[in-house]
Amino acid sequence: MRRMLFSFDFRLSTFVFMMALMLTSGMVSAQQPNSKTQNGKERIEQQVRQYTAAFSLNEAQAQQFGALYKEYNKKMHAIHVLYRHERPAEGTTLTDEQVEKRILDNFAQSRAILDVREHYYKEFRKILTPTQINRIFEDEKARRAQMKQ
Repeated sequence: MRRMLFSFDFRLSTFVFMMALMLTSGMVSAQQPNSKTQNGKERIEQQVRQYTAAFSLNEAQAQQFGALYKEYNKKMHAIHVLYRHERPAEGTTLTDEQVEKRILDNFAQSRAILDVREHYYKEFRKILTPTQINRIFEDEKARRAQMKQ
């Protein structure tokens, strides 16, 4: 009888502990403000630090690069948001008009991205070498490809 009582108490206390853990973890995650935005800002800050270290930039160059890189990312993000298309529901097909709009939007998006890259290439070139700038652009392509998966 005593052994059974101990077993029951242990299971009950484990259950209570697990429930308390789940409740507190839910409260903690609910208190985090806009985690998607926060993660994006943190990611860009981390990228700035990584590039600054990889490119061996001095303090003045690092500050100039950081501000420029954040600006660049903000403009690129705005372009992607502007031309974002919702995926059609499974089993539905787009009309010819919808497909044509997507194609034309893709052309416009490509032009906008090219314009931003050309502009910021000239700005980055004041601080970085072409090889360093190419690394930024290649890393960006790799991140986009990874997100698509």
